[in-house]
Parts: sequence; C-alpha cells; structure tokens
Amino acid sequence: MNIYLIGLPASGKTTVAKALANALEYPFIDLDTEIEKDSLMFIESIFEKHGEETFRKLEAEALQKLPKDNTVIACGGGIVEVKQNKEALKGLVIYLDVDLDVIKKRIEDTFVRPILKLKSLEVLAESRFFKYRDFADYIVSNEGSLIETVEAIVKLYEEKQA
Repeated sequence: MNIYLIGLPASGKTTVAKALANALEYPFIDLDTEIEKDSLMFIESIFEKHGEETFRKLEAEALQKLPKDNTVIACGGGIVEVKQNKEALKGLVIYLDVDLDVIKKRIEDTFVRPILKLKSLEVLAESRFFKYRDFADYIVSNEGSLIETVEAIVKLYEEKQA
C-alpha cells in the first residue's frame, strides 16, 4: 500500500515523506520532481510558460505512472485541484495540517513557490480546505517534531494494514 502526503505548500510533505520512507524502508518519490523529469522543465517554468492548467494535466499524468505499492509519495499541494486524482491515490492518504502562521514562518526565507505568485496562502487554504479533507483518509498535524509526525503516520499505516 502506498502512502501519499497532501497539504498546502510548505506543510512539510517532502520532509515528512523522506523521513517516513526511511522509517518504513520504502522508496520515496516527490511528485513535483517526477513532473520536472518528465517535462524537462522546472515547475516554475511550467507555470510561467504554460500556466496552471497545463501543470495540473502533467501532474495527473505523473500520478498515473507512479508505483502502486509500498512507496511514500509527497504530492504537490494542488493535487486536490483535479477531482479525478483522488481515484489514483490508492493507499493511505495523509493530509498534513499546519497552521497558516507556521507555514508563513517556514516560507519567509525560502524561494517563492510558483502557485504563491498567483494566489495568496490564505486564498489557497480557503479554496482547498474541504478538498484536502475529501481526499484524505486521515489528518495529521505537522506542527510538532518530525519524529512525532512520522510516528503518528506509521501508527495509522500499521492500523490500516491490520
């Protein structure tokens, strides 16, 4: 069973997914990296040259190509923007919930994510709030330590497998 992490930009999907994959001894895949490899373009360039709609199509295509078992996948924050993507997320889907103030602190000294050049964090959070909850099997807070977050997800994973 795959484990998919979803959530807002800077909610910690990639960081948690890498640590989770390490803890479970599973492969790790970052969906945005797969899109960049497939398109031979950086995500930012795709947004700038082709727009969000094209990016979402590439994202859905990359999602279909992923392994179907025993992989930890960090999805892009907007994976929930295409309802059909929900069907492709076969396994355990975890929504990493993080307060907006925490996210703002995390991103203040990093590069600006492409989607945040188009929409504010508040607008994204409001428009995706129910979508994340619809896609997710479980909601896990990622405001504590990385170890706490990973342990919470491992526990849910083990319960779902039982």
